[in-house]
Amino acid sequence: MTKTHQPLTYWFPATVAGERPSAWWYWGRAVYVSRRDYWRITKKFLAVGIPLGLIGVFLHYSLAFWAALALAEIGLLLLAYSLFGLYRMYGHPGVRYIRRLVELGGVQGQVTVADLHIGTYRHAFLLSDVLPEATIHSVDCWNVEGEPAEEAVQDVRDLEFPPSGNPRIVPAKANHFTVPLADASCDAVCLGFGTHEIPTGGPREKLFSEAIRILKPSGKVLLFEHGWDVHNYVIFGPVIHHVTKRQDWDKFLRERFNDVEYARSSQAVDLFAATRR
Repeated sequence: MTKTHQPLTYWFPATVAGERPSAWWYWGRAVYVSRRDYWRITKKFLAVGIPLGLIGVFLHYSLAFWAALALAEIGLLLLAYSLFGLYRMYGHPGVRYIRRLVELGGVQGQVTVADLHIGTYRHAFLLSDVLPEATIHSVDCWNVEGEPAEEAVQDVRDLEFPPSGNPRIVPAKANHFTVPLADASCDAVCLGFGTHEIPTGGPREKLFSEAIRILKPSGKVLLFEHGWDVHNYVIFGPVIHHVTKRQDWDKFLRERFNDVEYARSSQAVDLFAATRR
């Protein structure tokens, strides 16, 4: 399936050309693309809870019955917090950490920003909100051969189409991680959720080399990503193990940029800002 054809096999609606998706839509999509992980976790709870419940009911072992109820309550609480955590990341509060990221990098005014992503234009919309005078080049950089390691990546790509209704957001497509922007043409480059899906050992290094190429001297690179920590584990479950650790991002950026700064948002998002050498 390509991004030029309306997906017909999804239970969640795709975006409409020319219309900005709402914050509710982005939250709903985040929940929808996480459905496989929710089901995997649910099966583990059921595999333990059902036998405990049966033992409690049929063998009249009250401790097992109450343990099953406690397990069910814990599962529901974790689900509720996960949905709340996804809302804080992808719903209306998401603009807060984007604003903080922009402030961390000192980006403001009539700037040109390259938004490098793997198929979602949410970041470009939020950047246009916090930088009302900026021009945003939103570049789809997903060029990894074959199926994505995470099925959710393909869901994200199929459900959202390039924006056409905002004159300050200019969509584009990279060619094997080569960004179609001129040398030293951008005041800032932003990379967000999903950057960890781009493999190391070539593709990720090439993309950041492109970021350096298109940045003006002393231009800023901005990065926001999910961390590998307890808070994100509660929100996402075991799937969070495949993301890049904060320490690894810090090392990766310091090898390529100057003045690397870090902040942590209350929404469990790691924020980095650095300067082109």
